Amino acid sequence: MALAPKTVTCRCGHTFTATRHRNWCEKCCEAVYYHEKDRNRHRVNSIYVVGIILAVVTFLTYVFMELIASPLLSA
Repeated sequence: MALAPKTVTCRCGHTFTATRHRNWCEKCCEAVYYHEKDRNRHRVNSIYVVGIILAVVTFLTYVFMELIASPLLSA
């Protein structure tokens, strides 16, 4: 979905015209967002995904310890 052209400035100082929600800076290769709320939403989504992955790994470790490792070590 194309947005109205808007001049945005990256943190490195490079200025360019953006027409999408997220563009990449040609100098430093960082994501530059059309709206500030999009950057915040991306950060929250990333934290959420990392949290879910940590929860799954923790659960799988718990299941391994309780169902597989404990019976093998106690026998």
